[in-house]
Amino acid sequence: MNKREVYITILYHSALDSNQIREVCAGLEEEGVSFLLKKCNKESNFTELGNIAAGMSPLNVGIGIELGHLCVHHEKLKTEEPYIQDILQNGRKSGKNAARLVKGLPLSF
Repeated sequence: MNKREVYITILYHSALDSNQIREVCAGLEEEGVSFLLKKCNKESNFTELGNIAAGMSPLNVGIGIELGHLCVHHEKLKTEEPYIQDILQNGRKSGKNAARLVKGLPLSF
């Protein structure tokens, strides 16, 4: 697997503009972890999106975002029990923590 194939999937609700999730991406970039943005047209809440994203990610970690909320999910967790839940305004911190989860580093609070 080359470096381009290693990423965290970010699955976001189609009603969101990709500019609204810029801070999440910035948090991942600060930690040096790649990401793949995917828009979802399906009616799902942010925990379902996070669970689906984790299943799509080669790192088994995904981020789900819907209007105002986001979660960091791991493929092995139950859909309704994501690793982290937060509001979209704290997107940079959540992005950083998703990257730290993958890297095995302590989370930042």
